[in-house]
Amino acid sequence: IIDMQRPTLIASAALCVMHPQLYWASVTTHLELSRWSRDQGHVEMHHLLKHWASVYTGASIMCNRQSPDHRDPKCPPKAFDILTCIRNYQHAVMKLTNLGIELAYDPGVMVSYSGRLVRHGIEVKDGDHIVWAWFLRDSVHNYARTPRPDYARYN
Repeated sequence: IIDMQRPTLIASAALCVMHPQLYWASVTTHLELSRWSRDQGHVEMHHLLKHWASVYTGASIMCNRQSPDHRDPKCPPKAFDILTCIRNYQHAVMKLTNLGIELAYDPGVMVSYSGRLVRHGIEVKDGDHIVWAWFLRDSVHNYARTPRPDYARYN
């Protein structure tokens, strides 16, 4: 968990800028889970939560993998997933299918969208390809009884 803290903080900071209400709701969820684990005597969980630097409730690391178009039904529709691409490869494309968008998914690119609402996929031709995906789960926020923020608004 310690080795993940730097990229985690970058993704969390990006969420704070894009959707401050969701960021603070997620901080509240994290604090509630930490308090609950301490009160229930779940020592290992409490210890891990103290080092979990992300406001996201989950992370996935995918290596050298194509991702067919899909949606993420367990994510809240108002949440932003963040995917960061690293390593050396060429000709990767991220497709946001129902928006009609195709992005050059080069190393270092960070993309954010609602994984539940936006149909998405990644196509990689060759090379080493690693994606860090940060996401939220409705069930975790429900368990912590965290109030739901509204959709992000842009002025």
